[in-house]
Amino acid sequence: MKYFGTDGIRGIPNEKLNLALLTALGSSLKLLGNSGVLIGCDTRISKDMLFCGITAGALAAGLDVIHIGIVPTAALIYLSYKKKMTGIMITASHNPYQDNGIKIVNQGYKLTEKEEALLENSFGNLPLKNERIGQCFYDKSLVKEYHLFLSKHLCSSHKKIAIDCANGATYCVAPMLFSLITNQLIITGNEPDGYNINENVGSTHLEHLQKIVLRHQCDLGFAFDGDGDRLLCVDRKGNVVDGDVLIYGISKYLKEKNELHQNKVVLSIMSNLGIIHAFHHQNIDVVETKVGDKYIYEALTKEQLSIGGESSGHIILPNLLHTGDGILTAMFLLKILEETNTELEDWENEIHLYPHKAMNVSAKHKREILDDKQLKEKIKAYQEEFLNDCKIIVRASGTEDLLRVSVMANQEEFAEAALKDLVNLIFKLDKNYC
Repeated sequence: MKYFGTDGIRGIPNEKLNLALLTALGSSLKLLGNSGVLIGCDTRISKDMLFCGITAGALAAGLDVIHIGIVPTAALIYLSYKKKMTGIMITASHNPYQDNGIKIVNQGYKLTEKEEALLENSFGNLPLKNERIGQCFYDKSLVKEYHLFLSKHLCSSHKKIAIDCANGATYCVAPMLFSLITNQLIITGNEPDGYNINENVGSTHLEHLQKIVLRHQCDLGFAFDGDGDRLLCVDRKGNVVDGDVLIYGISKYLKEKNELHQNKVVLSIMSNLGIIHAFHHQNIDVVETKVGDKYIYEALTKEQLSIGGESSGHIILPNLLHTGDGILTAMFLLKILEETNTELEDWENEIHLYPHKAMNVSAKHKREILDDKQLKEKIKAYQEEFLNDCKIIVRASGTEDLLRVSVMANQEEFAEAALKDLVNLIFKLDKNYC
């Protein structure tokens, strides 16, 4: 599709996300069959422009619009589900402030490819004239329903906790909730100005939280991304704890409670091979999917499983909520640590992470290279050399002329050598296709 990517529509405001596209998108929302639209946003300076453009199109199509203000993506999804309305989240997640995007949900669930095609094919074809003109309401009180939902999962703690809100969508709700959990709370990344979302803070810049945890001698730190649907952690020693490790610890707990359905978890193909071995040691099977939370969710739904996610920190616990929610995951994680009297380091000590080497390679002919026989044979040869105790992934970027090359092997020098060899081959193949 021309506009929709793996997670909605992203681009630069006033370039790809121009007024014509925004109003056309707003008008097309009528095709989803709901009477109204809920709109939330993160803290980017361009949020108002995008909101006004989408709203104008929706109102002209006869839809009512309710603006609920700056909220995490999970809050918008939760309220869209509860109110049975179309939901729009204006965010570019972990990207810098210059970018923005539009995530669309239909009554709380991400659009199917068929629904995305339905909307996109209508851009510019829907008549703006309508028998009814919609109304716009500002109702920030709706988010209190989401707060109430989260409050059911509060667990008091004596731990000293640091939270990094990335100057993004969690900057209000996370401090409020965690102040009810512990009286030893350190807050950072909670002063958004429209331009500083994800800027040297949050889950994409964990070095900031690492310094905070060590400086204040915290027991652990939680870092959210710009729209709050991801969680990464820092342990008391300042070590980064990624989504793979968090999924491992939560899965162990669920299994002990007989709540890990079919003894399976869902991970993306980018998860570390060492994590997969650790799961197998616990007699837990792993289902691997393509990169993207929608593929994680599809696998969870297909087999009705209990947990899935990515190393980036996007974790879905369907028994709690059907979408990734960084705050909810952090609260559940804290509950587990308190109940089992364990620390993040206990989980880390059970896992031997494989050395992981990765590089983005410029490739104008990325699709042809992926299908090239030489590349496939090279990958197969390395897998045989490493006796399949490795993971080699070459995948195309969905937005740029890039191939993302990733090698995991038990020995670092092998991973480095294989990565270098594969990158050189890709450069050669790209020239040959010119």
